[in-house]
Amino acid sequence: MGGFTRHPSSGVSPEKRGTFAGLGEKIPYLQDLGITAVELLPIFQFDEQDAPAGLHNYWGYSPVSFFAPHQGYGFSPNPQDVLDEFRDLVKALHRAGIEVILDVVFNHSAEGNHLGPTLSLRGLENEAYYILDKDRQLMPIIAAPATP
Repeated sequence: MGGFTRHPSSGVSPEKRGTFAGLGEKIPYLQDLGITAVELLPIFQFDEQDAPAGLHNYWGYSPVSFFAPHQGYGFSPNPQDVLDEFRDLVKALHRAGIEVILDVVFNHSAEGNHLGPTLSLRGLENEAYYILDKDRQLMPIIAAPATP
């Protein structure tokens, strides 16, 4: 989401680069290109530190919450405003005749495997959201099930 407007060459005002509001500034440009739909990579709250040492989670995969927009994509200093900013962006895109496709990543979360932290889904209903081993722990993400 943020990469489209983050660079100074995007023409977006500096304070709005990499935000929902910044993408809103690019709607006329998208219309001029004849764009009829945009796909937003995961826009949900994610842990930017969930990455190898020295790097940050740029793409937004491994979400912490599927129910909240990522605070880092907000323009306002008030953290509650990010929800309105996202809604305003979607409404503005729709008014411009541009559909919005959300990339939602259900196959992994920031909770990781059974050794990872409990942040969201595991705490709500572990058995409903994750495939569990016979010992009722979350299956390791990388390990393949044993064959008989």
